[in-house]
Amino acid sequence: MRRHMRPWARSWAMGGMGLLLLLAFGLRLHRLGEPSLWGDEGLSLYRARASWEDLLRGRIVLQGIQPIETIDNHPPLYFAVLKVWVGLAGDREFTLRFPSVFASILMIPVAWVAGRRLREPAAAWAGAILAAASPLYLWYAQEARMYTLLALESGLLLFLLLPSGHGASLGLRRQIAALMTLLAMILTHYTAFLLVPALGLWALAQPRRDLRRMALWLLIPALLFGSMFPFLYQRLTSGPERDYFFVPLEGILTDVLRASAFGTSFPYGDPWSWPLQWLWVGVIGVGVWTLTRRMPEAVALLLAAFFGPLLGLYGLSHLKPLYQNIRHLFLIVPSAYLLASVGLAALARRALWGMLLPSLLLMGMLFSDYRYFADPYPLKDDWRGALAWVGERAALEDLIILQDLQLTPLAGYYNRSAAPLLLTGRDGEGQEALVRRLEGWPRPIERIWLIVGLSSEDLARPEQVLFHWLGRRGRYLSQEVFPSRNVWVRVLVYDFSSPGCAPSPRTFPTGVGFGAYFRLRGFEVEPSSPFLRARFFWEKGSASSLNLWLGIQLVDEAGTVWAREVQPIWPSYPPERWPEGEPVCQQVRLRLPPGLPPGRYRLRVEAFDLDRRIPADGGPVWESPFFSLEGYTELSSLSPIARSAGGLQLLSAQPEAGPPYFPGLGIPLWLRWRAEASPPEARTMALFWQQGGERRLLFRGQLGPSTFPADRWRAGQVVAQRIWVPLPPDLRGYGQIRLALYDEAGRELPWDTFWPFYRRGYPVLPVSLSSWPVRRKPIPLAREGGACFAETVCLDRYEIQPERVAPGGIVEVRLAWHVRRRPERPGVVFVHLSRRPDQPPRATGDGPPQGGQRPIVTWEPGEYVEDIHTLRIPEDLPAGRYAIFVGWYSEEGRWMAVDPSGARYRMDAVPLGEIEVRP
Repeated sequence: MRRHMRPWARSWAMGGMGLLLLLAFGLRLHRLGEPSLWGDEGLSLYRARASWEDLLRGRIVLQGIQPIETIDNHPPLYFAVLKVWVGLAGDREFTLRFPSVFASILMIPVAWVAGRRLREPAAAWAGAILAAASPLYLWYAQEARMYTLLALESGLLLFLLLPSGHGASLGLRRQIAALMTLLAMILTHYTAFLLVPALGLWALAQPRRDLRRMALWLLIPALLFGSMFPFLYQRLTSGPERDYFFVPLEGILTDVLRASAFGTSFPYGDPWSWPLQWLWVGVIGVGVWTLTRRMPEAVALLLAAFFGPLLGLYGLSHLKPLYQNIRHLFLIVPSAYLLASVGLAALARRALWGMLLPSLLLMGMLFSDYRYFADPYPLKDDWRGALAWVGERAALEDLIILQDLQLTPLAGYYNRSAAPLLLTGRDGEGQEALVRRLEGWPRPIERIWLIVGLSSEDLARPEQVLFHWLGRRGRYLSQEVFPSRNVWVRVLVYDFSSPGCAPSPRTFPTGVGFGAYFRLRGFEVEPSSPFLRARFFWEKGSASSLNLWLGIQLVDEAGTVWAREVQPIWPSYPPERWPEGEPVCQQVRLRLPPGLPPGRYRLRVEAFDLDRRIPADGGPVWESPFFSLEGYTELSSLSPIARSAGGLQLLSAQPEAGPPYFPGLGIPLWLRWRAEASPPEARTMALFWQQGGERRLLFRGQLGPSTFPADRWRAGQVVAQRIWVPLPPDLRGYGQIRLALYDEAGRELPWDTFWPFYRRGYPVLPVSLSSWPVRRKPIPLAREGGACFAETVCLDRYEIQPERVAPGGIVEVRLAWHVRRRPERPGVVFVHLSRRPDQPPRATGDGPPQGGQRPIVTWEPGEYVEDIHTLRIPEDLPAGRYAIFVGWYSEEGRWMAVDPSGARYRMDAVPLGEIEVRP
């Protein structure tokens, strides 16, 4: 067929196809490796790692208390391809999913050549665009399963069987190629067997010269079906499987039709989407009508390929439910796309409305693609996130239990914890044996981390023996949820340590109280890398709650927070159940970050009742006495990202907070180093802003924390350092923060890098500075202002709410500032409650504008800024009328305040009005 294309048309076709392939390839690669592998992908990983014998047999061993051997019902072709690929490229998430991406890309030219065979050039391009933009193909292209390979084989089979003309013979070569493709489909997914009877019926309508030959080659898959019949019969008669339910025919047809167009991310329940869904069905109907008139042999093949497997699966579902979603009928999607491409081509030949309808369908598909990436929840079950979270917090004395035997492959793939990991059945199978093993565990257990994908209602069922045993024997501590669009993974934490431990000689006595809830009699710390164990000895108070939480931070002498943990005081063991007059011991584990330098540290402890802070005696938080730690500078598995000629490796450079970044603020940056010499040659460091040829100094100081400078480092030590990187208010656009090191004499040390322009200043952080939102319209507040301060900002309008308040109440003062010129220095707004400006204020609401979220040195001339301050009225304030005064001050003192006539206010305090205080 290509020989009938003119040279210029062929060039345009090749260029258009190349562009379409490139766009589709980029779409499918976007965030390919980010989502966690989910359960079925774990089975693909297991079979790809298995021996060739186990792969071909489909043998899978589930590692419970007693290993369970089972047979995977999926044929081996895809897993054989994946095994070869994994042996070449590795088994990370990206590489495991890449074969699915490659298969989905090949579907685009296959759809194009199949459309050409239908003698519809426009249908060829419509089919290629549908395959490229398909949300369904995008979803399964980013999944390490066999479905895109199955769809590719199905599309290729249709291309080979479609007649090249009315009454034309298929030819021996095409029939052999079609036979091989059909066998490949059968070896890829078991539902391909459902296509054989449909093709047999379609073959009866073929010319007599092809009928005998096609009957012979259809006999081969029929014999293959016969050889596998015992296995298929056993599955059909083995009883219902988990998460499978009977779906009526109209439900299957509806799901297949709409999912083939808009995938699984489309808002099908929204009323505005219903016309698009019906439009897709109408386009397929137009395609059937058009082909019936022009190529009845082709429409018979496509309808047989679509309805044959669908009706076959529906019929078998009366014996046993076999349909969950579109993936179980993925082989019929190419036939739907071919029919739709013919319908789109027929509509495009009409008037303007004919071009509008295909455009609406394409916009709906692209919208579903957008939702696929924009949804805040992860695409797959987040087992990686759950196991990584537990791995960072579980100690060797703990146990991790993963409640789903089918996650055996993912347990070994994602678990990095030193704690033992056990697996048990999701629906109760094997849990009694696990409980007996736990009761006879050879050493004390501190915590048990239960990872489940079940709801609270499912866990409460009687067969969940493990869950009920944990509730009786342990004290429920907390849970962490890892949501996704499919299964919400939960981690339930149970404390098995004894609450009755007695203070030791290492205990620091305290005697600090937290409201009426409890009193801290003492604490002790025990470094046990990579954890710092802090034991708190509580004494019962007069109040109790089920929602008591502790926030604990490890802070050095400079005030840098190195570790933090938020942990409840056992919800199942509240203070009201504590024994009178006896201490109750609770252990909190803080994970020490790699690179924690040796030095003096303290614990900062705050308590909460749900979300309300419980003040400690003498302040909102309690800080412990300082104690010494040897640090955590052991070898790290991190590979260096850069190496300096000064005997130093840079292991990581991570901002404490992500973008957006704004000028005038700063970025807290964590650097981790590994020394190669004792000590390294480098002594000081500097950070620069690099933008084109401009290099601007942001920070210069000591290398290493103030308590552990570089001249004390020894070879092999890992040291972390937190640096506050200021961003000047006049910075704009995109740039890099680059790092330079200097020796003791102040000479810059070059970086050992391939790129010569990185030897002076290694890029540690790319920064794209966002613009501050600027409001140019006045803010509609109730009262008019007029006062100006230091010829910089003016009070445009303001409000005071309420104007009558009781002692202990709160008054909100809303201010609207109008910027006359950019402030040159930081400033603070004072809001005072008093009777005269020269009297001491009875209440204050001082603070930087907007709570300091935006420095005033970034304000633009002509801008309006809304600012809110609050005044808390003292409980003992006598009743009466009081005035509210507003002004500005900085380190140099108060800013001069003048009225519109230029007269200066007394004490540079602007009176806003009075409020009445009365009980």
